Amino acid sequence: MRILVIGASGFIGRYLAGRLGAPRGPRIYCTFHSRPPADDRNHWYQVELTDPVAVDKVFSMIRPDLVVHLAAMADVGGCERDRAGANAINVEATSEVSGLCQSSGAPLLFVSTEYVFDGARGFYNEDDPPNPTTHYGRTKQAAEQAVAGLGGLGAVLRTSIVYGWPAPGRRNFVPALVERLQRGETWHGGAGVMRSPVYVEHLVEGIARLVEEFQPGIHHVAGRDCVSMHDFALAVADEFGLDQGLVLPAETDPGNSGNPDRLGLDCHRTMRRLGLEHHGLAEGLAAMRASPYNPNL
Repeated sequence: MRILVIGASGFIGRYLAGRLGAPRGPRIYCTFHSRPPADDRNHWYQVELTDPVAVDKVFSMIRPDLVVHLAAMADVGGCERDRAGANAINVEATSEVSGLCQSSGAPLLFVSTEYVFDGARGFYNEDDPPNPTTHYGRTKQAAEQAVAGLGGLGAVLRTSIVYGWPAPGRRNFVPALVERLQRGETWHGGAGVMRSPVYVEHLVEGIARLVEEFQPGIHHVAGRDCVSMHDFALAVADEFGLDQGLVLPAETDPGNSGNPDRLGLDCHRTMRRLGLEHHGLAEGLAAMRASPYNPNL
């Protein structure tokens, strides 16, 4: 089996490439944009996703049996500032990939986001209608629609805020917060900003299950607990033995002005459908702390 992972050099992609590229596993082909990949057992190709000719060339060379599409402009504020760029990467490139999968008969697994919802109530399930309020969310909804056009060849996996040890020089919420609290600095977290945080290896297990046992349709893979960003930060401080007194509540997330507040995903149906263990926040943070930082990721 030949699996193409688009955007494999990103945070989630590096973990997924490592998970799928086990000895005696399928042959994994990975794309990156600007960051050279780690030296691993997989095959890497530099691709500009907004160049349809380049994308078509990669498909022609690899002839994948299945495609996982992770690449995106995922910075919410950045998508608002550069709407044309967000459209090109998140919508037009995904439509191109979908068309190539349609032509070749290769199933496509597209990783999407909770931002397709409006944030009015939170804990959205797979059947809730999308109603994005940010440009990022609108681009991801449009991309989901392109994938849905594949019918039985298309699967969408939505997730929430993802945490874990990043590649050198990169950051995500938990490592950045740990460093801040270690310096004795305070952090204000939105008490009404709801998410369902997921440890990257638990998310990757869900993606890998769909690669191994492809099922079309909408899937939700995120943490079991839907918590405020304030409570998320308190849990991080507790797990890493840091001063919880430095974590202060805020009515809104100061870095999230104008964005949906009450998101988070109800994943119970997907967990049952895929036969996955649904891990909570405490389990995820404990697994992260117990996992040695891997500079090769």
